[in-house]
Amino acid sequence: MKTKTLFLIMLGIFFSILHGQVGINTQDPKATLDVNGDVRIRKVDTLASSQIVNKLLVLNDNNVVNQIDFSRIQVNIENAIVKGVGGTGFSLLSISLLNGWLQASFPILEIDDGNHYNLTQQEFTAPSSGVYNVHFFLEMESLLSVSTIGIGIFKIDGISGIRTLLSEESFANVNVLGIGVSPPTRSTETLVKLNAGDKIIFGMKGIALANIGLLENSKAQFFILQVR
Repeated sequence: MKTKTLFLIMLGIFFSILHGQVGINTQDPKATLDVNGDVRIRKVDTLASSQIVNKLLVLNDNNVVNQIDFSRIQVNIENAIVKGVGGTGFSLLSISLLNGWLQASFPILEIDDGNHYNLTQQEFTAPSSGVYNVHFFLEMESLLSVSTIGIGIFKIDGISGIRTLLSEESFANVNVLGIGVSPPTRSTETLVKLNAGDKIIFGMKGIALANIGLLENSKAQFFILQVR
């Protein structure tokens, strides 16, 4: 046994007899065992899988070890919630996402907890890694002069910048005896795992910028909800 180690043990025993407290690297212990330095445990018992763990050892502001019940532990996770609506001002940007797709622009945010949606760039940025529920709905007042219209949800990788179409819905504008029978609504929804920094944007196809007036009286909305 090293001389220094033996000396510390003897010194600890001496203080323990005098004060009922043992100090290592301190002459003024504030607890039954007060260690001023690193603590290393070479071997600990492994709990059996059937054993229930309901307490943790934690440090208070004075670095004193205390036990705490799991029931007192609160994990605060700020789930991102965003909802945007269309109406007057709902339009398309001259930004091509994929072949035939243009980025949709929502004028109003009804909900944006945490300010994760950029109205200028018209994109949502995931604040943390997790699973997100994304929904996009569109109801057109008229599908006249539109051959095919579709809506889609896109992901932009936060590192590579690669765009991926996650979900879409589209219908051909079918006429029977000169009467349009295509449904005026489009709705698409998906669950997606995002990494922090990944982006979500919304796109449309089948409407050229020259026909953007077709969107003026449409009803559109989206929501993004972080579910875990």
